[in-house]
Amino acid sequence: MTALRWLLALGTLGAAGGAAVHARPAPAPAADVGARDAAVQEGSDYTGQFTFVRIRVQDDLRSFGRRGRGEPPWAHDYPRAERNFLRILEETTTVDRHPDGTKILTTDDPELFRYPVAYISEPGFWTVTDAEVAGLREWLLKGGFLIADDFRGRDWYQFEAVMSEALPDLRFVELDPSMEVFDSFFRIESLAFQPPPDYRFDPRSGTPQFLGLFEDNDPTKRLMVVANYNNDIGDYWEWSDAGFIPIDLSNEAYKLGVNYVVYALTH
Repeated sequence: MTALRWLLALGTLGAAGGAAVHARPAPAPAADVGARDAAVQEGSDYTGQFTFVRIRVQDDLRSFGRRGRGEPPWAHDYPRAERNFLRILEETTTVDRHPDGTKILTTDDPELFRYPVAYISEPGFWTVTDAEVAGLREWLLKGGFLIADDFRGRDWYQFEAVMSEALPDLRFVELDPSMEVFDSFFRIESLAFQPPPDYRFDPRSGTPQFLGLFEDNDPTKRLMVVANYNNDIGDYWEWSDAGFIPIDLSNEAYKLGVNYVVYALTH
């Protein structure tokens, strides 16, 4: 199938995909968060199939996790979030995903260049070495797409500082529904997104915003980084099959994730 025919097929699936996600029963429970088997902990072997890459950062970050679960901030919602998300991605798109589907990498690892999309949790705790900054810069400039999620309030300043080191000439702009990333698969009409409960009742949190870095600071060019600020779509992915998350909210979080991946794979 030519690239054009593949994209047309993908767009057709997208039109039906919105109804599919809403009509679909909750996915079967993912493995227990505590059961971090070797296949997930060490990561999948490279096959050319889509793999969900989570960025690992230094562990000496003065935090054992905001939610008191003893995990470092970069591992929040792991591995349930990616397992649930990959199931939805597989069922609603033609993206060929790796059956084990997950990988944990640092930004100075050359293997990162094999993967077009990466996700970082709680980037307000992100500290980087010179090598990690250089690796992040090169990966983004060569086509990488970074999703930053699960951070609020003053966390922004640390995240922005890291991105300024990596891409000093670029500036974040607020995204709006007219932008291509929100129509890459599902048509997302509104970004008035309701964050998870711990964000809604945290005085440090503000109104959710979606911000991005574009190539050459031009919103008509490639989006390189998307930041889900004052928000946590990974939390919705993690608990979407637990019975206490409203399905309409988890669906919207899945739609955002699917759009991010499809956009990254086609740009």
